[in-house]
Amino acid sequence: MEARILKPSRKYLTKSYLIIAILALGILLCGLLIGALITTDEDRGVEAIWWSLGVTLGLNLLWGVPAVLLMAPYFRSLRYEIHEEQVVMHVGVITRSVKYVPFRTVTNMKINRGPLDRLFGIGTLQIQTAGISGSEQAEQGLVGLEDPQAVYDLAVRALRRFRGAMSPTAADVDEEDLLIAILEEVRGIRQSLEQ
Repeated sequence: MEARILKPSRKYLTKSYLIIAILALGILLCGLLIGALITTDEDRGVEAIWWSLGVTLGLNLLWGVPAVLLMAPYFRSLRYEIHEEQVVMHVGVITRSVKYVPFRTVTNMKINRGPLDRLFGIGTLQIQTAGISGSEQAEQGLVGLEDPQAVYDLAVRALRRFRGAMSPTAADVDEEDLLIAILEEVRGIRQSLEQ
């Protein structure tokens, strides 16, 4: 199988800019609210609103400008590759990284679509590996996919081909024997608890 190369949709970039704008507006409104509360103090005048507005605008400039400037290069850096034996993710602006997720470690894959994702018609394919399978968190996410179901199906087919090509090992146990062994263990535990 030849590697399938995928890039996130431009809708993901638009969604990211919208999130930055919503956060900036929220900070500004909080600053105005704090300023309005301070003006209720008789010693402080209406100037408190102007001070709080200046501080919140400064905060928004401090984080918002770099966020807006770095978002497009970050978006351009995102690239996903689905190979025969692994998924490879490229990401990063200042520090570029390549993440390899071998299919032998994949324990779960799911599609996630939040409210803004549904609004923009995109989604994320989350891949969970054996390294953090006890956690709710995904090991890696392929964000901004226009058709995450198609990417999921592609990854599942590659996963099945990979696992189907794996030869059985000595550790493979007959399913019925395994269930009998588990049942015997549970009975032994129950007996020890009853005593």
